[in-house]
Amino acid sequence: MRFDRTVFLLALLAGSASAQYAERPDPLGTGSPAVDASGRSIKNRRVRAIHTEDPAARGGTAYLFRRDPFLAYQLGRNLNFREFRERDGVFDARVSPLGGPMPDGVTAKITANNQTSCSGCHNLPQGNPGGGPNFHKDSGFGRNTPHYYGAGVVEMLALQVRAAMLARIDGDGNGWISVAEAGAAPSRLLVEPAPGATPIDYGDPRLSGGSTGAPALNNIFRVWYVDAQGRHVPGATRVDGRATHGYSFAMIVWGWGQGAGRAALNPTNRVFLWDPFEAHGGLESFDPTTLDDPDGDGVSEPSLAGAIQFPATHRPRDAGAQLDPLGFSRDDPDGDGHLNEISEGDLDLGEWFMLNAPRPAFAGTPADHAAGVAALDSLGCTACHVPGWRIRARDDTHAGDRRFFDLDVRWNEAAGRLEGRLEHLASQRGPFVLPDRGAFDVEGFFSDLRHHDMGPDFAEVDFGGTVNTIWRTPPLWGVGSSFPWGHDGRSLTLEHAIQRHGGEARASRDAWQRADAATRGQVLDFLRRLVLYDVETLPTDLDGDGVIASDFVVAGRSTGEERFNPEWLFRVPLEIQGRHVNFEGVTIRSFAGRNVPRAYGELLTLRVDSDGDGWPDAWDAAPHQAGFRDGVR
Repeated sequence: MRFDRTVFLLALLAGSASAQYAERPDPLGTGSPAVDASGRSIKNRRVRAIHTEDPAARGGTAYLFRRDPFLAYQLGRNLNFREFRERDGVFDARVSPLGGPMPDGVTAKITANNQTSCSGCHNLPQGNPGGGPNFHKDSGFGRNTPHYYGAGVVEMLALQVRAAMLARIDGDGNGWISVAEAGAAPSRLLVEPAPGATPIDYGDPRLSGGSTGAPALNNIFRVWYVDAQGRHVPGATRVDGRATHGYSFAMIVWGWGQGAGRAALNPTNRVFLWDPFEAHGGLESFDPTTLDDPDGDGVSEPSLAGAIQFPATHRPRDAGAQLDPLGFSRDDPDGDGHLNEISEGDLDLGEWFMLNAPRPAFAGTPADHAAGVAALDSLGCTACHVPGWRIRARDDTHAGDRRFFDLDVRWNEAAGRLEGRLEHLASQRGPFVLPDRGAFDVEGFFSDLRHHDMGPDFAEVDFGGTVNTIWRTPPLWGVGSSFPWGHDGRSLTLEHAIQRHGGEARASRDAWQRADAATRGQVLDFLRRLVLYDVETLPTDLDGDGVIASDFVVAGRSTGEERFNPEWLFRVPLEIQGRHVNFEGVTIRSFAGRNVPRAYGELLTLRVDSDGDGWPDAWDAAPHQAGFRDGVR
């Protein structure tokens, strides 16, 4: 259910609610325990965001995307790293129960209800879309948490590959593959990652039985089957010519891999939010965006951030069967009494952050990069770790680059450090900021976005005894900061991770073993330079004047060296507290905010929360009476 009404009663913000760790909005010297001189903690109060498609609805998500995109980005960032509390509905009835079946249908897959925040696992570097921790998931050996720097680029490439494949074989353009179209398709679906690059083979789109059966696409795709009108047929496993007459598919781009025929986990960034929110935090998402599939073909209309979703394979449990008159779901799938724990608007904001999350960097010169790519190529590594891709400009097939900015991070040889430059990918059109949807060359990606059989040294025997050797080619960008390595995190050095390559990668491993010490050293040095960084302290030319100022002034206050802090780019920039004498008598520069309610849009109509219970007044039947479960209770 969308909330597009624009006329609401304004209410004044009440005094600040009791705060949590990581939610520290107050300046030093106020006597509040919820302060943070570094400014890195979350400053905005937990208030459910309201999804809108009307950019005039003040404080709704369309308004934030089009009028204050950096505020929307920061709110999404904070949702990713917020530590949710009991009052927010975190966890179900039990903490850390076993949940979810494995392939045998009996064995439990994960430990559920075990994290209060995405940052519990994605935390290297802290407060960034990093990775690093190893945790029990499919096996007692563990699963290595990947970073999601550049998450929007990864998603856009995955959706672009799907669009290119459909353009080759979906003759009538209806979004699914009929028996006739499958029969006329080539035996291999080849897609160029960039113009002139070697095409990547994504498998055979033809049906195994000619006019019946299943396609043999690469394991990274999840296939579903449709009736003669193209509607998804739940539970179908093949085209049979009676109930099912065609198929569709999605690239499951997030997740290491789950085994033959099981792809991985999440096809889009939006799912990458609501699925772990539920699995690890017991927080159910109400998300009509994912379910917005008017023709029933298993593919949604694009989200507010522009990404199609795949309800045929990924549907949040809170379906909104019972709707409140004010427009939110009264379903309670986990029975804990907390309704609409993660709102559709929350997911809009989280998806916006992930779409625009900055890319990893290379800590070296262009010549160093070219030499490293050549060394990888000499060993055959680039056959799978494909270096460069292009996001195609918007046309009848492609969606174009949907981001509104790119952080171009390069190595400054003279200064011996990484530095950034903010590049705007959106234009002001009247009162609105709209993405340009142009082309973008993705340098140093290093993946073919395929699954490969990696042989016995990368084998995993899962909790239920199933053996899996099939894994996604991980993008190597950021690999130098991604300790430990491998799907299971069992490789404590990059060299050990290379030595474990077998199966389809055996020839490259053998070439590595035959290579001289100089070549191996060059490859390892190159990989170590593919790094992550702390986004918000990165020295950055933020204002486009070609210089990184040593004394950058925002809202009349010196903030030190110019850096990438989105708070400086809000419509109402954050005013820092500045010089402050701490309790030890030492003068410091405090980055706590002085104008948090205005800068963070807490006075905007759809974001006002007078009683501080997390329910915006527009959704709250008792806006002056705290009721954390549903706005009233």
